[in-house]
Amino acid sequence: MNNRWKFQTVLFLLVLAGGAPTLASAQSVMASPNRIVGLWDVQASNFNCATGALLASFPGLHKYELGGTAQVVPATNPALLSAHTGIWRHVQGDNYQLTFKMFRFDAAGNNIGWIVVNFNVAINEDATAEAGSGQSEVFDSNGNHLATTCPTFTGTRFVQE
Repeated sequence: MNNRWKFQTVLFLLVLAGGAPTLASAQSVMASPNRIVGLWDVQASNFNCATGALLASFPGLHKYELGGTAQVVPATNPALLSAHTGIWRHVQGDNYQLTFKMFRFDAAGNNIGWIVVNFNVAINEDATAEAGSGQSEVFDSNGNHLATTCPTFTGTRFVQE
């Protein structure tokens, strides 16, 4: 009986230890600094900063990963823009900063520069919605600044139904 109790105790501890990483991972994602982690459906708009005129509007995806990396996928022509990769950081409470970069191409496929976008991002209390605004800096392939635009977005967490 004593050996059976020891076996059951060891088995219980092994099962508990095996589940601990999953539990710790789930808790770390929903901890305040990581509440943004996940995939979001967004609607983005880009404005002329001086006039407020709408330049473009399109849907997209934002993916925030543990560790502070991000991917942004706009529903625009992928032949004209590279993948958008970036970094995010927790600022305070439900506020974050997102910075990403993409390369630009002309219709012939030549690299004509890049864009760097900086967003201030806020998520709601239950981490199901996000909104952001910021600045987009456009550069030519020599690094000359060409333009500044003012993008915004709103989004909802992408969830499996």
